[in-house]
Amino acid sequence: MSGPISPFDEPGWVAGPPPSAGWTSSGRFAAAVIAALLIVSAVLAFVLVPRDVAPAVGADRPDEVDAVIAGSAPLSWDPQLAGDAASAATLAQVYEGLTAFDAQSQVQPALARAWSIEDDGRRLVFQLRPGITFSDGTPVTGADVVASWLRLIDPQRPSPLASLLSDVVGANEYLAGEGSAGEVGLRAEGDRVIVDFRRPAAYFLAATASPSLAVMPAARAGDRPAADLPADMVVSGAYIPVEQTATAIRLEANERYWAGAPALGVIELLTDLEGQSPVASFEAGRVDHTGVGSLDASWIRYDPELGPQLRHSDAFSVDYFGFDTTEPPFDDRLVRRAFALAVDWDRLVRLTEPGTEPATSLVPAGVPGRSEADFTPRHDPSAARAALAEAGFPEGRDFPAVTLTTSGSSSDEAVAAELEAVLGVEIEVELRPFGQYLSVLDRDPPQFWALSWIADYPHPHDFLGLLLGSGSSSNQGGWSDPEFDAFVADAASTDDAAEQERLYAEAQRIVQEEAPLIPVSYGERWSLSREGLLGAGGSGVGFLRLAGLAWADGS
Repeated sequence: MSGPISPFDEPGWVAGPPPSAGWTSSGRFAAAVIAALLIVSAVLAFVLVPRDVAPAVGADRPDEVDAVIAGSAPLSWDPQLAGDAASAATLAQVYEGLTAFDAQSQVQPALARAWSIEDDGRRLVFQLRPGITFSDGTPVTGADVVASWLRLIDPQRPSPLASLLSDVVGANEYLAGEGSAGEVGLRAEGDRVIVDFRRPAAYFLAATASPSLAVMPAARAGDRPAADLPADMVVSGAYIPVEQTATAIRLEANERYWAGAPALGVIELLTDLEGQSPVASFEAGRVDHTGVGSLDASWIRYDPELGPQLRHSDAFSVDYFGFDTTEPPFDDRLVRRAFALAVDWDRLVRLTEPGTEPATSLVPAGVPGRSEADFTPRHDPSAARAALAEAGFPEGRDFPAVTLTTSGSSSDEAVAAELEAVLGVEIEVELRPFGQYLSVLDRDPPQFWALSWIADYPHPHDFLGLLLGSGSSSNQGGWSDPEFDAFVADAASTDDAAEQERLYAEAQRIVQEEAPLIPVSYGERWSLSREGLLGAGGSGVGFLRLAGLAWADGS
């Protein structure tokens, strides 16, 4: 999934802003990127645990609640309109897609039982599982899938992740109001869903596991749920949200879930820790599972009681600084390069977030098909000053005041101070509440901002094509480069792994030279999980999968 979250700080939430920030960015990504939003723990093995296991002694919870998980209230309950990690982390429990990722980030069947690639990669055909239903008992059909996906590109209210369908025939035209829904290459034939592409799209199968391509009933396609829990939700996922308060969300098992009812019948997502830190909440027995920041993890691992309950996985996310490349001064490549070269990003990351890996490219470590080459600009203050002078601003003279917009922390001030010291420019830091911040980024991007990007699916295309492709709904900076687009398109069209890696590497070399954004660090996920809570470890892409949780017998 892909939507802004926060960077270096990763407190304990299923996803959402933490009680305090550490850096500023968005982990979607940076000790100076946004107020942290965490996507808790890793994707669990795609296996359900039987319900005949005994609950362990854990959080201090009501008798009818099987587990308490530190979570976040979604900014929207709409699976297609939610573009942030906080919302997606919760919606992933409520709505299911045709596929899902297992613990090794491999695509596995979910609502679809099988698929076939046809017409030299220009067509993908899914076969739905027989007899599957929504939570109200109505059948899940191919028409529901098509209606759900069309919501992503509704020209009246498009999704921030509409570009997930950009390679589908007619999708871009429909999104732009220049075509009809009937002309989009999405068709339902009974229990089959047929997707036609304008060019081969090797990445698309993985994209169908994104929460944004989850399935809701076609009869409710016109609904536009917001931040308040809608009444009588009909879902395709493992859990039904039945109550939302200012501090918690109550989830009840969907007895009609395609894989069988999950082991934990009632889960409470604690969305407000009331000023208590994630670690303190866990120690006090308020929660059975919570994310924690890497600074806490650095000492927890040595703690005799907490250490054995600490979990780690890759986050498949990158923290970065972005520019509005459509307006001065950042429409000038030389200015962007000056900013990229002026700051010692590696040092900043290591000082503010020990243990966090500085970025070497826009694509995080562990993503299949990622090149191991270093595509980030190296710290070079002299070259930075020379680039700014060549752009017409020697020693920063006559350079306009620039605003760095974030959702907050003192590390942003450190970035601003270093840019001012090296380049002689003036940087003002503007803080915005996270929900407002995301809205501003989508509607009217600021000059210079910090953000995080978390993979919708584990593929370089999700980072390169979606973040920087010309016209992409996630390309807030408006950067466009035909040569870059050509490399990305060619890479997406081949299933030759070596050739794909080579083409994406060429695209990243262009990013390195043009600096439309500055990759800073890669996110990590650390969490505390109560002893005896099964299914809360491992690695993969996505969020903690509540359907895979169960208490071990006798724990």
